[in-house]
Amino acid sequence: MQEDLVIRLENFGFTINQAKVYLSIVQSGPTNVGRISKITQLHRQDIYKLLPKLEKMGLIARTIETPFTIQAIPVEKALDNLVSKEKTKATERIAHLENNLKEIVSSLREQPLIKEATKFSLLSTDEAIRNRGQLSLENSKELSLVTSLENIKFPSVHYHRHFLQKIAHNNTKTRLIVVTRDNNEKIKQVIEKIAAFKGPFIAKSINKIVCNDFQIVDNKEIWIATEQETDSGAPCVLWTNDRNILSAYKENFKKVWNRGNLAMAIGMSVSWLVWVAISFLGLFC
Repeated sequence: MQEDLVIRLENFGFTINQAKVYLSIVQSGPTNVGRISKITQLHRQDIYKLLPKLEKMGLIARTIETPFTIQAIPVEKALDNLVSKEKTKATERIAHLENNLKEIVSSLREQPLIKEATKFSLLSTDEAIRNRGQLSLENSKELSLVTSLENIKFPSVHYHRHFLQKIAHNNTKTRLIVVTRDNNEKIKQVIEKIAAFKGPFIAKSINKIVCNDFQIVDNKEIWIATEQETDSGAPCVLWTNDRNILSAYKENFKKVWNRGNLAMAIGMSVSWLVWVAISFLGLFC
């Protein structure tokens, strides 16, 4: 029982000898150093060194006469005071940490932003396209695409359907421009075959656009189809985060989307296709 109490008092910040001395005082009532020494088997000199700490902790009181006697403060009150002190210390420490957090965040915000290095990659295999797509679209919020109706109709209806369904899990805002001279009804039929019908998805059509297929992800990177093909027959892709190239394509997409005149968009007959849904999880299968 005594050993168990010593261990429990250690949780309050007592050393083993402090706990032994304190328990002897509690259990003896008003006492003196000699009696404490007999009970605890500690040297009197060591006890004299321990008493001031117990007093400072608010656990005992000493009389002023010589020789003095020692008495314990009621246990419940004394230990409750220790708990209250620990709560105060914890609250102050948390407040101190929160202030430090604010200062660190504020300081880092004032640091100059590190410019992301410009990168170019030619994705010439299906695996490279798939891996880059998973990285790019895993947490994407906005996707802008330009492709021809022929690329959607044949032979890749299944691929486009699978792609749009996969990104339909992240509520990605998707805008699709379809390049074709077909009438709206035919275009709508094709779009309905591939659309996931979930999430924000808008498709528009134009008669002609002077550029290869491309897609812009979160206004931070661009994928541009090339004339080369992978083993599966899909176009190889030039991927880049170059700001100049990205800015030019973004501006052109915006003008085409808003029915503006643009050198790369000829015959600007823009019509609403269909408001259907989609969102996210990863570009290519």
